[in-house]
Amino acid sequence: MKDDRKRQPVKADYTRALGLAAYCFAICEWQVVWCCETIRPGYLRKIVGKELTAGPIAKVFVDLARNMPKSPQREELSRAAQTFSGLVKVRNAIFHGKPCTGPSGDARLSARKVLELSDLEDGADSFSACGIELNRLFHGFLSTYKPPSLRQP
Repeated sequence: MKDDRKRQPVKADYTRALGLAAYCFAICEWQVVWCCETIRPGYLRKIVGKELTAGPIAKVFVDLARNMPKSPQREELSRAAQTFSGLVKVRNAIFHGKPCTGPSGDARLSARKVLELSDLEDGADSFSACGIELNRLFHGFLSTYKPPSLRQP
């Protein structure tokens, strides 16, 4: 029914932080997808067509970055890919968390531990930092990158 969502016993600051974490991860994940498309044109279609989730997307990105020609920028991209891969675990803990009552008596999610407001905020900050780094690499190094198949002889 309309407004039944308002009957859930969770405070607005927690749901706001949860929503922001979701949004920040989505931005980061799509930055990864665009990096993959730039490294290997056609990967956007594969990722979307196969409806890949964050874990498989991270694996594709790590593999694509690792297989690029050696350069200091490739190393930066590889580190960002590894960071994203680790953040998938954080994302999964948050978005696959189980509802519970936290030690304070407030509604929370739990994974290996009860996820407090600060955990959601830390996750959103980490997702954002990774996305910002990927954006820098996308608009810097990758804006001039030519995949081997597209290079002039």
